[in-house]
Amino acid sequence: MSDASISALAGSPTSGAPNTPWLTVHLEHRFHHNGAGFHLHLAFSAHAQRTVVFGPSGSGKSSLLRAIAGLLKPDVATIEFHGTTVCNTRTIGSRPRIYIPAEKRRVGLVMQNPAVFPHLTASGNVAFALRGKDRSAQKEKIARLLEIVEAESLAARWPRELSGGQLQRIAIARTLAAEPTILLLDEPFAALDAPSRQQISQNLHQWARERGIPVLTVTHNLEEAFTAGDEVLTMEDGRVMAQGTPEKVLVMQRERLLQMLHAVPAPVPEETSLSPENDRAV
Repeated sequence: MSDASISALAGSPTSGAPNTPWLTVHLEHRFHHNGAGFHLHLAFSAHAQRTVVFGPSGSGKSSLLRAIAGLLKPDVATIEFHGTTVCNTRTIGSRPRIYIPAEKRRVGLVMQNPAVFPHLTASGNVAFALRGKDRSAQKEKIARLLEIVEAESLAARWPRELSGGQLQRIAIARTLAAEPTILLLDEPFAALDAPSRQQISQNLHQWARERGIPVLTVTHNLEEAFTAGDEVLTMEDGRVMAQGTPEKVLVMQRERLLQMLHAVPAPVPEETSLSPENDRAV
């Protein structure tokens, strides 16, 4: 891929036509482990500034994020950010295969298990993403980012002195410091108590909205799915089952969502019915 195409990823996240999706994914990937297999088969576009992917554990949500971020190379895929192709495994006519590595995609990814440098303090971890910037500017930005994740008092603490929830806050702040053009969140607030989770989520989304940075969050928390997103996708067994506004998806998929959460037993099919379930196709 040309340098000009790669540099396009660094452009304004809101550039392009109003109806242009910020993310387009066509993806197939098979996982094989101890004789068992799992098939990830997805096709969707995201337009909303806040998009949530909801589904039970094992539905493929985290694998989707890893593929978008460039940490998983799919068997077959086309992935576009703001109309710019970052992954195309097929050669069609004169169109070459494309695979932009993770470090050049400018994607901010926060996983469930926070990754921090044990030899750096909390503020040092955030500063690591600000290498090369003026020291006074660094200090001001670090303070602002720690404020967003409500970790100002942790600035001088070492990772070994922090709880899991506190480490998660530092990991989020460091991700924001890198100024990503797209933000991917894999249940980043799971280790936080409910009040902190709500406040930090609000702060983070406000930060992203002010900068025009789209956010894709994955969760298996039904309440979070329908309060933290302008658009919701439901996933099950590696496929997208529904997509739309939270209200629309909740109405369309109410019974299935409850079944996915094991809140109600799955209905027993009538003995006279021989029709296979056919609503699982993308």
